[in-house]
Amino acid sequence: MTTDSAHDAFAGRRRALAWLSPLLMVRVLQVVLWLLVVSGPVAAFLVTAHVSALEGRLDTLGSSTAVEVPPDTAGVEGFAELFVAAYLGAGEDSAGALRVFLDDRSLDGVVVGSWRAVRTASLGARQVGPGYFAVTVAAEVVASESSSDGQGVWVPVRTGFYSVGVVETGSGWAVTGLPALVAAPPRAAPPELLVRRLDGLDGTPGLEETVSRFLAAYLTGVGELARYTAPSSRIEPVQPPPFSDVEVLESGLVDSPDGGGQVRVVVRGTDAAGWAQVLEYSLTVGLRDGRWEVSELLPAPLLAP
Repeated sequence: MTTDSAHDAFAGRRRALAWLSPLLMVRVLQVVLWLLVVSGPVAAFLVTAHVSALEGRLDTLGSSTAVEVPPDTAGVEGFAELFVAAYLGAGEDSAGALRVFLDDRSLDGVVVGSWRAVRTASLGARQVGPGYFAVTVAAEVVASESSSDGQGVWVPVRTGFYSVGVVETGSGWAVTGLPALVAAPPRAAPPELLVRRLDGLDGTPGLEETVSRFLAAYLTGVGELARYTAPSSRIEPVQPPPFSDVEVLESGLVDSPDGGGQVRVVVRGTDAAGWAQVLEYSLTVGLRDGRWEVSELLPAPLLAP
């Protein structure tokens, strides 16, 4: 084929496409319009279904996120603690001392000063009615006794648990009666700890010595604490040192994937006067340049995952 012939053929195809393009555009527009007409009811149905489903989800979300806020009982509990402390120190000749809490009540047969609360603590308030709470107060109770030389001494008696009714009024709080001595609340089962077994640190060379020396420096001031802690650690020794001697009684280790571990250790610290305390510590330990060091002194033992 010559050059002129090829040029004429190409020009002919362009003229044919030029006539065909408007026809294609018309056909495409017709198809789109028919699709819109046919799919109109379907699209409306789909939109309606999606809106209905969205409304249902919003209703569910609104009902599931409604949280009942418990009442603030800090004032009620503090008022109950004060009342129990005043009640334990009162007697038949000082019933008026309770007037700030409730009307005069008879304390016949109770000698003033025979009991005293060394410390009180609220264990919680349970709402039993609108603005009305039952508060359980724990009190460390001591009793007055005469010593051999005739001097009065306070002798620990028990930790008593007292239930007090407290009502919140427009003018303040008021107790609804004298305390009731009740049974101690049930003891909850302790959770499982990460370091469960205190079977010693003998299987990890160097760790037992590091932990022992660390605690000695921490509690007695003997030794340089920085020698047994990581450079990034912010552990500071107890000041002034409470003990002159620290002995490790029990210890246990759980390895960490990074090569370190978690240590639980029970120690007995003894002061210069010979008085002892048994304490428990939880430590995060690691290896650096082949030596064990303490990187963190945990505020509480880690729980099992």
